[in-house]
Amino acid sequence: MSTLDTEDRIINASILLFAQKGYPAVTTKEIAKKAGVSEMTIFRHFESKYNLFERAFDKFAFSPKFKSLFESLEWNLETDLNKICSSFQDVLYRNQQIILMHLKNEELHPHFETMLSEFPNEFKKLLIRYFEEMWSRGAITENPETLAVNFLATNFGLFFTSLVMNELTFETDIQTCITNYVKIFTKGIACYNNSKIAE
Repeated sequence: MSTLDTEDRIINASILLFAQKGYPAVTTKEIAKKAGVSEMTIFRHFESKYNLFERAFDKFAFSPKFKSLFESLEWNLETDLNKICSSFQDVLYRNQQIILMHLKNEELHPHFETMLSEFPNEFKKLLIRYFEEMWSRGAITENPETLAVNFLATNFGLFFTSLVMNELTFETDIQTCITNYVKIFTKGIACYNNSKIAE
């Protein structure tokens, strides 16, 4: 077994346990058992539980390429927001373990808090720029920053509903929910006399 495989197994095991129990409650002995390695192997690769926590966080931290996504939009409000919303939900879903880990660890190192805040902050900036451009094109009349904050908050709410309940309480799949939400959101902010807005 390669060093990389061993480290990946340890990291994957640790993040599952951290998400379930929180950082303070998890021991290196538990992680070793979960990963199928000796406790000494953990210390040989990571030196300490804290270093392992840091590596696990770095591996699963958000790294979506949203800049390229926003560069490929069609400037059709409903089409673009569907694409943005779907991509955002996908990123949250792929990183749900790190989110659970964060929720289980109320006092994280400032480094981790900064990393966790970078993604929504960057996403908000990209959304504001998008809505500003749509405003300049005459597609919307609402304040771009207000729209970005509301769109971001609703997306987090949708994700956490799915995460906490395991399935949406009204038994609707996530993509249908995204489509319906975007349609309602678009109708609420669109200038209907603009040809770029989807019918």
